[in-house]
Amino acid sequence: MKMNQYLKDKVKNKKVIGRGGTRIAYDLDDGYVLKVARSTKGIKCNMMEVRLSQYKPIRGYLAEIIDHDRKYRWIKMKKYVRKFPVHSQLYRSKLKEIIDIFFKHGVVPSKGVGDYKKPFAPNLRLKNNKEIVVIDYGGFKDERN
Repeated sequence: MKMNQYLKDKVKNKKVIGRGGTRIAYDLDDGYVLKVARSTKGIKCNMMEVRLSQYKPIRGYLAEIIDHDRKYRWIKMKKYVRKFPVHSQLYRSKLKEIIDIFFKHGVVPSKGVGDYKKPFAPNLRLKNNKEIVVIDYGGFKDERN
């Protein structure tokens, strides 16, 4: 998928902080990141993140979306830098509670986040209040009716 000139200008000289098969994440150097879709699947991931971020019962556990393209080619999110303490039993227990909340509300976390015994730490961060936040939830499934 080709980037339009607007996106090229937006990410020019910005550091790539994440690269997956479907999206690239850029550090905008202002406390935010820009996730740019690389494919149709990347657009679907962006769409899922926007949709879930608007669902009140779980939105506090998800990285905050500030803005997005109406065609979901990109989303702008708050940047969280505190690493998830993967070896902490306390935080794995907190993660299990969050995963239970997701399931209770019909949201199925991706395998990396959903496995609280061996959490995939690159998708998890801590907010300043040390609460867990998921920064990549495009692979979640929304099974709400």
